[in-house]
This record gives sequence, structure tokens and C-alpha cells, in this order.
Amino acid sequence: MTDIIIVHSKYGDASNHWYEWLANNLELEGYDVTLFNIPVDENNQIETWVSKMKEQVQINKYETYFVTHGLGTLAALKYIEESKIDHIEGLFSIAGFMEDTKVFSENVNTDKYRIDYEQVKDKVDNFYGLCAKDDTHVSYKETKRLMDTLGGKCKVTDFGGHFMEDDGFTTFTRLQSKMQEIMSG
Repeated sequence: MTDIIIVHSKYGDASNHWYEWLANNLELEGYDVTLFNIPVDENNQIETWVSKMKEQVQINKYETYFVTHGLGTLAALKYIEESKIDHIEGLFSIAGFMEDTKVFSENVNTDKYRIDYEQVKDKVDNFYGLCAKDDTHVSYKETKRLMDTLGGKCKVTDFGGHFMEDDGFTTFTRLQSKMQEIMSG
């Protein structure tokens, strides 16, 4: 069965939004799930995220997918770039963005970070993005640009905001269904 690594956004921790719900549902379906967590008071530096990921995340096989949200996407991409992993199956990015994003409000200085996207593409076979035109934190154009850079597919919706509790997302059945459809395909 496929391993799933869920990486939350800067807004809260692993107990917010839809993360625990998704982790529980995927575990019930038989997936091995790692729910990454970094405390809110420690999440202002990408290097802290990557360091915590190295402590919490183990990639043991090709059949592994990341599910990332907001800044969690950037942190996961940096983790993948720096890790000695050979190859994994895929990454789902919810409202993700690149380190040179101009329009975002996640209050993290990403100026000194650069990600080698070619190296990430060599380690990950499939990329899928989801974003909403009404997101007030990350422009949907930034998620689309990230997916274009990674050679991935991007679904742009009219509504959904930043896919947080405030936007009505304590569950995320459409994401779970789409993930399972892709992973079993």
C-alpha cells in the first residue's frame, strides 16, 4: 500500500483544517500515513521545517505521495531536494507556491532559499496542484506556475479560498477521492 506524508500550512499545525480528517480516512483505507507537525511558534524559517521533516518523515519506497498545503509545499520541495531519496511516485500541492512568489501573505522570508526544481523533478514522478481563484493568501496563478515549472497538472477552482477551516474545510472528500483515484490508477 502507498505511503502518504501530509504537510500542513503555516496557518496552524497538523490539528487544524482537514489534515487529521484526511490522515484518519486514508489510514482507514489501508494507507500508511505520516502527519507532519511543526508548532506554530517554530514555523517562520524554512530550515526549521526541513529539519523537523528530517526527524519525522521517512521515505522507504517508491509508492509514496506527499500532500502539502501552502508553505508546506515549499518546505516539502526543499526537503525532497535535500534528501537522499531515490524516487517517489508523487506530490499533491494545495495552494502551493514557489520561493520567489511575490503575492502571498504567509509571513515567511524565502528570499535566501532556492530550490533546484530539476533535481526535485528527477526524484518525483507526478505533480498535482489544486488552487482557487478566490484564495486571499496565495494567488492561484502562483500554484499554476509551480505546477508548470514541475511539469504537473493543476486544477483551478472558482471557489475554495485557501482551503482552510475559515473557508469551510474541516473535511476534504473531493481531495481524498481524487488522490485515491490517481494512486490506484
